Formats: sequence, C-alpha cells, structure tokens
Amino acid sequence: MADNARISGSQFAMTMENFSQAMEWIADSLAGEKVEQHEIYIMQLLVEESFLRLAKHSNNQADFCVNLSWHSKFKRLSLVMSAKGEAYNPLLVLPEDTEDELSGYAILSSHRKRLKYARRRRDGVNNVTILLHEPGNQEVRNILTGLVLGAAMGIFLHYAAGAQTKIWLEDGVIEPIQSMFISALMMAIAPMIFFSVISGISSMSYSSNIGRIGWRVVFWSLGKLAFYVIIGILAGYLVGGMTDILPALLVGDQAAVDSSLTLRSLITGIVPGNVISPFANNNIMQTLFLACFCGFILNKMEGPLEWAREGVNFMNRFTMNVVQMVTMLLPFLVFISMARMVMKMGLGVLLTYGKLLLVIALGMPLCFIVSSVLIGVIARLSPVIFLQKTVRFSALPFSTCNSSACLPATLQFCEEKLGISERLSKFSVPVGMQFNMDGIAYYVSVVSMMLACTFSVTIDADFLFSLFCVEFLMAMTGVGLIVMPPVLESMGIPGTAVMHFIGLEPLMDMPGTAQNVVGNITSALLVAKQEGQVDEKVYNSL
Repeated sequence: MADNARISGSQFAMTMENFSQAMEWIADSLAGEKVEQHEIYIMQLLVEESFLRLAKHSNNQADFCVNLSWHSKFKRLSLVMSAKGEAYNPLLVLPEDTEDELSGYAILSSHRKRLKYARRRRDGVNNVTILLHEPGNQEVRNILTGLVLGAAMGIFLHYAAGAQTKIWLEDGVIEPIQSMFISALMMAIAPMIFFSVISGISSMSYSSNIGRIGWRVVFWSLGKLAFYVIIGILAGYLVGGMTDILPALLVGDQAAVDSSLTLRSLITGIVPGNVISPFANNNIMQTLFLACFCGFILNKMEGPLEWAREGVNFMNRFTMNVVQMVTMLLPFLVFISMARMVMKMGLGVLLTYGKLLLVIALGMPLCFIVSSVLIGVIARLSPVIFLQKTVRFSALPFSTCNSSACLPATLQFCEEKLGISERLSKFSVPVGMQFNMDGIAYYVSVVSMMLACTFSVTIDADFLFSLFCVEFLMAMTGVGLIVMPPVLESMGIPGTAVMHFIGLEPLMDMPGTAQNVVGNITSALLVAKQEGQVDEKVYNSL
C-alpha cells in the first residue's frame, strides 16, 4: 500500500489507512537528509496533529487524503500538506472543538513559528507548511560568532590602535550604527508585541472549555513567573552595578536622566489617550494594555470570527518577520558593540560579563530547589526523586536552547518518568509553554536591575514595585532583551545600553531555557497530582 500511496520520491498520498506508513516515509526521507532523531519526531508529531484536525473537519473522513510533499528553498527544507475541502485552518481553535482537538491544537500552537497555513481558492485546497527547523537556530550561532570575533577585534584595537583612531571608530562609525539600529528596532517592537499578545490571548479563547485543568496550569505558571521576577530583581540588586564599564555604555556625552518608572506613571499612563500614541511613543506598557484589551474584546465577541483571528495571526507573523529583518544585522551589531567595549575598556570588561553570566547561571540550581520544594509540599511527592530525574533531563533544553524543540522529549519524560497521564500531559505541557518563562523572567530582571544600579537610578519601593510589574508583563510575552530599549529609557537608562548585552543572550538562554522547561514540568506535575492523574508507581521508580 505504501508503494501505491507514494506518488514520487518527494511526495506521498496520506490517508487514515496508510497513516503509519506515511510516518515511516517521513522518517526515511529525513534520515536521508541526516536530520537528528528529535527533529524527525517533531515533524511526525506536527504532521499527525495537523492531519487529524484536517480530517475531523472534512466532509468524508473515511476517504480523506492529504498530499505530502517536500520543498527546499534557500536550503530550508519544509513539508507541505495539501488537502481538498472546505476552508479550514487547523492552526486556529474553533468554539466547537472538543477537548481532544484542543490537546492537538496546543501542540501545534507551541510550534507556531514553524507552521504556516494558506488557502488555494482556485482549486479549493488547504495548505499547511511545516518548516523542518525552528527559525532562529542559525541566528543564535551567528550572534555567538559575532560576539567572539568582536572580542578578538577589540583586543587587537585596544593594544594596536592609536587614541585618535579609537575616537574616530567610536564616535564616527560605531555609535551612529548603534543608534540607527535601536531606532529601527523600536520602530518594529511595539507592533510585534501588540499582535503577539492578541494572538496569544485569542489562542486561549477556549478558556471556558479548558476549565479547571487549564486555569490550574495558568495559576501555577504565573505564580512561579512572579517569583522569578522578584528573585531576579533581588539578585541584580545584591550583585550591584557595573560601574567599571559605565563609560562604554554611554553614547557620546549622553548621561542618565531621572527615572519616570513609578507606580503613579504606571497607573496614570497605562491607558493610552488614543490608539496611535503607544506606537508613536514606543510606550510598551500602553501597547500591552491595548493588546490585552483588544484580545479580550475579540474573545467576547460572538459570531463567525475566524477571519479576524486569521488576520491577527497574519499580522503577528508579518510583524515577527519585520523584526527578524531588522535583527538580521544583529550579529554585526554584536560584533561592533563588543569590539567597542573591549577596545575602550580592555580585557577587564570580560570579567564583568563573566560576573553577570555567573549570576544568570545560578538561576538553574535555584529553579531545581524551588521546584523540588513545591513538589514536596504541594504535591506530596518525593522531591529527591523529582530532583534526580529533572537534573538529568535538563541537559537537553540546556543544550538545545529551544523549548519547542524539546516538546516531544518533555511529553515523553512526563509520561514515562513522572507518571503523568498522557491525556493531561499532552494538554498541560504545550499550554504551559506559553506561561512558563521563568528563565527569561529571571535573567531580564537581573540585567535590568544591574543596569539600574550602574546608572545610579533611585531605587525605592515605588520603583521596585513598578519594575516588577513591567518585568512580569514583559516576561509573559516570551521575548528577551531585544524589547528592553523602551523599558530602559523609562528607567532613565539609554536604550543603546542593551546592545552590549544582547550578544550574551544566547549564553543566558542556555540556563534560561532549562529553567523554562523544568518550570513547565513542575506546573504539569502539580496539576496532575491535584487531578489524581499521576501514577506514583512510575514516579517512584528510578
């Protein structure tokens, strides 16, 4: 049957009957491309969930067929699923979706960046495109390369270049490029956050359907998120400022200004006077408020609103692509920023960066301790067993720096090692990925507080509470330091200061991703225990 189903070496006609053979065909095709096993598993998982959602909404499930075909463009391999039928986007949730369908949707939404839906109206075909690799892996490698090369260039210039040459490079070349990049970034960040938040809220439009389990996942996830923001702020304060590199953080004669980040400014300024001002002024808090407001209104509206949600998802992808276009220059910016820093300050700056990375790395053992205490006190399970198992598993997210890439292994770990029921884990883990941003919350809070100390910002209860609110909301977006320039400027800190730390973010993201995944596993286990869906015999086995 497999031979009859295979149209060619790069195409396969997939039906309910030859489902397993289609999975084998995908595995064989990717094995020929020397793709790693976990990437093959992710591709199979996404094909399976997309196929099942398309089949359930077809007119004839028994004869339903999807044509699978491989495509390569600019050395990026993707699988296109084409199925004739009425218009239906499997990447959107519908009010009539059942709980099983919502579980499949949760898995698809966790890999949203690598999925794309399009409708061919001329022949009535639904197309779902699945990228082989999550976008961003190559960018991370390029940033790390720029970081290393920039440090090497800075060392060379520090000892070989004359004083006038250093001044010309800094004032005439590097600073204008940095300022231009920050301006372009601030132009694109607010729209991206706006549509990203609305898309996230609309994806939770089935909240009335997920009921108790979904809200418990959200409760534990956001509770831990708030805790890590507080700990990050405290850690940054205890470590103190980086005054030894302060001259390199300033642009020209620029100096810090008084902080406008206060509780009063948050309360009085969070509601925009019009829908344009948040984007014109790059006011992130107003952008978040407007996005949350519009997202909740969209969820409350009745009627056939799939077109609206598709429009929001399109704008989300569009603005993401705009930011990606701007950040294509990020490796070059990291290169010249690191070169400038080392050229001006010498090798001593590397010690300062090392201190920052050490503080960030301490977030991992803290995460294990906090999770173990929660499992022991709340779930009444052995924290030692949990610690033994999660410490070993955390090596995977630490090395991949990608929570989505770890999703299949995370689901398998929850079911086979922790004894969480398959049905609950396949729902709670993907949903929890949207809220368990513990690592991002921690390291962004550390950097923000250390910069506040560096620029001698007045730190009082008003400022600390306001900073907590800002960092908590920013962490929920799942975006790291790249969106920090407007926030830093509200703190009285030059937005260009973040350029000297973006290059370190891939290194911060290694323990940060491990924190995110371990936090997600913790939330899923807590909810499973409350629901009585943990096999303690499996959990206690080593």
